[in-house]
Amino acid sequence: MVLLKNKFNPLARTNGILFFIVIILSLIAWFQPGLHQTVIHYLSPLKSKAITTIILERQDIGAIKLKKEKNGWFMHEPYRLPANTLRVDTITKLAQKRSYSQFQIENNELSRYHLDKPFVSVWLNETELTLGSEDPINRQRYAMNINDNIHSGNNTVHLINGVIFYQLRANLDTFISPALIPPQASLKSIVWPDNELHFTHNRWELTSSATHISPDSVAQLIQSWQQSKAKKVETKVSFSINNAELLKSPSVTIRFVPFGETDSAMQTIQYLIIQDGKQIKLFRTDIQVAYWINPQMLKQLTELSIQKTSKETPSRMPAQ
Repeated sequence: MVLLKNKFNPLARTNGILFFIVIILSLIAWFQPGLHQTVIHYLSPLKSKAITTIILERQDIGAIKLKKEKNGWFMHEPYRLPANTLRVDTITKLAQKRSYSQFQIENNELSRYHLDKPFVSVWLNETELTLGSEDPINRQRYAMNINDNIHSGNNTVHLINGVIFYQLRANLDTFISPALIPPQASLKSIVWPDNELHFTHNRWELTSSATHISPDSVAQLIQSWQQSKAKKVETKVSFSINNAELLKSPSVTIRFVPFGETDSAMQTIQYLIIQDGKQIKLFRTDIQVAYWINPQMLKQLTELSIQKTSKETPSRMPAQ
């Protein structure tokens, strides 16, 4: 038995060494830089943070223009309103959308992918991206970077995740911010049927016959206007009530100075308070856009609390 063991030990040792060498070489090959490296392609090299202007053209449902300003994103067309930042983020991320595959086609093949008359065309600054029909196999969306194609002289088609297509063609209402006043605006007055609040001489002054209004209530009212958001924004509004009834509705008028501007740039918004069926809507009379709110929010925006004390409260409130 001893002789047999000695006879096979060299062979076993050689096999062990060879096996070890194979393992080492395999590991070196696997981790060698560049080997097995996946190259990821994107629809464009444009970074989201560099985007300041967006033009969105959507076949059959109209165009939208958005612009980044010093206090955030604003819609410029078809309305001049603060934009929904979540929707803006979706659009800017299109720039670096992953391209899962690419192929080239001739001009006469564009219609096959609905890229001759794209369903959606997006300009991110000066970069134009177009989206066509859906790939029936992987449910991805055919897209092109027009700028790259012009520079290369080719019609390169990309296949991207198709979910963004439906977000880009969403209802116009979803592109508008649900905030009731622009971001970081400086409120100067709030006028409604029973009371008026004016910011003068660095103080809030309440014009009212009520002398027991709580200063905290005034501060809360101002904060509500600055922070409240509607549960829904509705454009192209139509009401079941007639114009005569509409004009008799109570209203709230807000005056404010946009962020970074002087008092000379004062702006005014008038909201009619409309009870339309079971819904309460704040209807902007200048642009015919309605903001859906609940009764609790309406109370926070229009009611002041009586101070629970026998001591009268001055009608002039400290600045908030």
